[in-house]
Amino acid sequence: IPRTIDEFGMKIALIDTNVFLDMLSVDSLPQIFELNLKITTVDFVLSEINQKDQADQLNYFVKSKKIEVYRFSPDDIADIINMKTKRNLRRITDKSVLWKALNIQCLLLTGDKNLRKEAEENGLEVRGSLWVISQLQKANILSNNSAILLLEKLKLQNQSLPKNEIDRLIFMYHDNS
Repeated sequence: IPRTIDEFGMKIALIDTNVFLDMLSVDSLPQIFELNLKITTVDFVLSEINQKDQADQLNYFVKSKKIEVYRFSPDDIADIINMKTKRNLRRITDKSVLWKALNIQCLLLTGDKNLRKEAEENGLEVRGSLWVISQLQKANILSNNSAILLLEKLKLQNQSLPKNEIDRLIFMYHDNS
């Protein structure tokens, strides 16, 4: 049954590994839970977080029920492996994130280009780390100056993010400070 919104009226967001890593790298994971989103992920994503301090942070939020983790049955895993995609999604994590997001028709937060395109072509709303930061700023969870600092840090931490979009956001937040 599609559940884009949970029983409390919160939009469901399924988060991929790279968005968690981005938020962890700029010390802003706790702020995500202040957004009006139900934060979910899949067990394969958690298993990809190898740095102990980062894994500990995520596990803290899982244990405190701030992150709902979807686990898969053997039949689900067979379906995931056999799922046909236009792009070569090599990692089981990418396919499992896509499979679950399609099953529950939720917002997908990822920075993976192939996964993003595949999900969008399948009708899903897809956003990334920069969207998360802009939502934190719009909701006044982050001040303009705090958002600028996070974006500057993120630019250094993750070279694959669109530098022009980061610079546009920084410019916009500077103008409104």
